Amino acid sequence: MTKKRTKRPEKKRNKGERNLPLVQWLLILLVVVLGLCLARDVLLFKDHSTTTKKEAKRLMALLARQKGWTLLSYTWVKQREGRHKWVMGVSTWRVEGSINKTIHAPIKPLPQVRLKHAGGKWSYYMGSREILRLLIIQAHREVKEEVAPKGHEHQVAIVIDDMGYRMDLAKAFLALPWPITISILPFTPKEKQIARMAYEGGKEVMLHIPMAANGGGEAIEKLESRTPGMLQTTMSDEEIRRLTQLEIQEVPYAKGANNHMGSLFTRDPKKIRIVLQELQAKGYYFLDSLTDSRSVAYKVALSMGMRCFKRDVFLDNSKDVPYILHQLHALACLAKKRGYAIAIGHPSRATLLALQQGIPRLEKEGVRVVPLSKLAIPTDGGKK
Repeated sequence: MTKKRTKRPEKKRNKGERNLPLVQWLLILLVVVLGLCLARDVLLFKDHSTTTKKEAKRLMALLARQKGWTLLSYTWVKQREGRHKWVMGVSTWRVEGSINKTIHAPIKPLPQVRLKHAGGKWSYYMGSREILRLLIIQAHREVKEEVAPKGHEHQVAIVIDDMGYRMDLAKAFLALPWPITISILPFTPKEKQIARMAYEGGKEVMLHIPMAANGGGEAIEKLESRTPGMLQTTMSDEEIRRLTQLEIQEVPYAKGANNHMGSLFTRDPKKIRIVLQELQAKGYYFLDSLTDSRSVAYKVALSMGMRCFKRDVFLDNSKDVPYILHQLHALACLAKKRGYAIAIGHPSRATLLALQQGIPRLEKEGVRVVPLSKLAIPTDGGKK
């Protein structure tokens, strides 16, 4: 006789109970992953941020006590090298008087800190780690306005280099109500579009010719490799001539040209003459960007009877609005002394904001922005 199996009553499950174990596993996995990430940072990297930030703050406090030193702004930048990470301060200062006499003072009470000066920049180090970089604005003495000939208008030309990539920044600069000059890199994605917009908007257009830079460092090599149409001193005369002709064709509506980089190329009188000959044949003027004080480009252009200019002020070596405003003030002082001055800037939000704030101040001081080709300079070609 077979026994009848009695069915056990099924246990009622709550809604979503079947998914609960999966959710738990996912949570556990997430915790494990986060734990591993934290462990990696703790085990693999030595974090010196607290120490470096503390010492950088001490240095800034000591510098602020020095006579003539005024802190304009600062920010913190994360650094990493091998298994070590830390934060570095980047500070902007206005300094009156001698820098050398005062910049060494803060390291006397801090024997673990050393000062390094290279490429026009000052930095404080702890061991091999840079902990505080200084961007220094040397305060200029006020220049009397009545140095230029009486009745002569004070003029400045402001050239914005490196155009051709970003339409948003190009539109923002072209929307400025002052006649700034736009210099466009050849073989860039938006070159023709920006040139047409500038021309239609009444802004002067220039060709920004890429030229070889001095030194073979990794940073320079990367910049050169990413910049199409770079003129090299190793090229033959015919190669330089042909490439220059192609670049002229790339950027429409241009009235003149200036060099992009070029600290090596502009020191070679034979090579730069070939470029200038092609520009002169098109009726262009030439602006020596003076990326190297040993440049001969201006002298060669002048000897050829070509209309030429030299850059006086770089506006934005530091992408810091107070710094750029100070450079605009220096530009105005030079214009009031000599009658004219030329500045070069680059397409960044900081430069845009500084121009919006600074140019109205220049106008109140009697300094007017004009296109570079309209700049009134002495008949000697603007020799200083």
